[in-house]
Amino acid sequence: MIFPMKAPAIKVSQPLGDFYVVSLKAELLLQTCYTIKAEILDDDDESESLSYLGKVVNSLVGNQRERAPKRLEEIRRYTETVDASFPNSIILGANYDENGSLITNDERWDIEKVDDDFYYLLIPSKKKLASIIDGQHRVFGFENSSAKDTELLCSVYIDLPLAYHARIFTNININQKRVDKNLAYNLFQFDMEQGKPNSWSPETLAVYFTRVLANDKGSPLKGKIKLGTLNNTSETSISMASFIDGILSLITSNPKNDREILHTKKIKDGRDRSMLIEVKSRSPLRRLYLEEKDKTLYDIVLDYFSAMESSLWAYDVFKKTLGVHASFDFLKVISEQNSSDKLTKEFFDSLFKKMMAIDFNNQFYGVQTKLRARLKNTMLIASGVKMIDDMSIKPSDKKIYIEIIPR
Repeated sequence: MIFPMKAPAIKVSQPLGDFYVVSLKAELLLQTCYTIKAEILDDDDESESLSYLGKVVNSLVGNQRERAPKRLEEIRRYTETVDASFPNSIILGANYDENGSLITNDERWDIEKVDDDFYYLLIPSKKKLASIIDGQHRVFGFENSSAKDTELLCSVYIDLPLAYHARIFTNININQKRVDKNLAYNLFQFDMEQGKPNSWSPETLAVYFTRVLANDKGSPLKGKIKLGTLNNTSETSISMASFIDGILSLITSNPKNDREILHTKKIKDGRDRSMLIEVKSRSPLRRLYLEEKDKTLYDIVLDYFSAMESSLWAYDVFKKTLGVHASFDFLKVISEQNSSDKLTKEFFDSLFKKMMAIDFNNQFYGVQTKLRARLKNTMLIASGVKMIDDMSIKPSDKKIYIEIIPR
């Protein structure tokens, strides 16, 4: 980067104060920005303590979480994908050095006014004089990236006191509401519309399967999955996300990693599942996904739940989200132990038939925090897939399993 540099800016006035919206390259931010990790000062620093009601607490400095290496690596991989996008603003507080001192000399960042609607942000040197108030992982995710020339949207406060840096960070992160997972998964439909099935990530394929199972006339799940959209109703409490997660467990150990690898290449340049052949995975039906045997994979899921509908679905517990999770846990185990051509409705029927004498309304299955594991264990033991003595079950539960499961 060549300094001094200046970037076009738009002024935004809000009650807290003015800030300037600019586009800055990731490489520039890495050179000129820093973060202060939130930490409590040592006991011997009495000048930085707070006393109230006869009690003393040490002061807190900084406002940032410790950087998470795993998250940084995930972002680094994403920065190098062909459709990387960072529309959210990086928030910076300029003109304090890393010791918290206000900069008043010629090295300070400044604003040049052109007219009432247009300004320039002036950055004299690469000296680190901008604190990252929010967005540190997005910025430092570019540290080892080959895409450092990516432009990032930034909101820059000039001379904003450090106490307000922490207040802004707190307001952003406390008030955030997680996006509903059902809605997030629905958005993968846009991927379906962009490319052919051989370019679909495991998530996109799982969303497709779930949408079909929720709407197809011959599906046991028709009308039973909550899709998370405004015009959808369902008869049960099965969430779309739980079903998608279950399908994903059969074909990928890391759906996010698979998606990012696929998205290092554009669809028109030949994106397809062969790009994932070298990726290690413990998922039992991964080969079917890689070989594009989607019909076989779909039929396995369809036959499995068709067999469940005519047997275990007499009990409502299997039509709830935790029951779906346990059902996929069982399917995953039997898929690990059997070749895909053996996973037919007749095979599933034979397994579930062995469970029909079990009373799944027993209060043993009434503890929500243990329901998933207890259903899975019961299915494994009753079907003969696993022997109870070979499983890690505490003695008190083991006794109950023996009483509940007929021999």
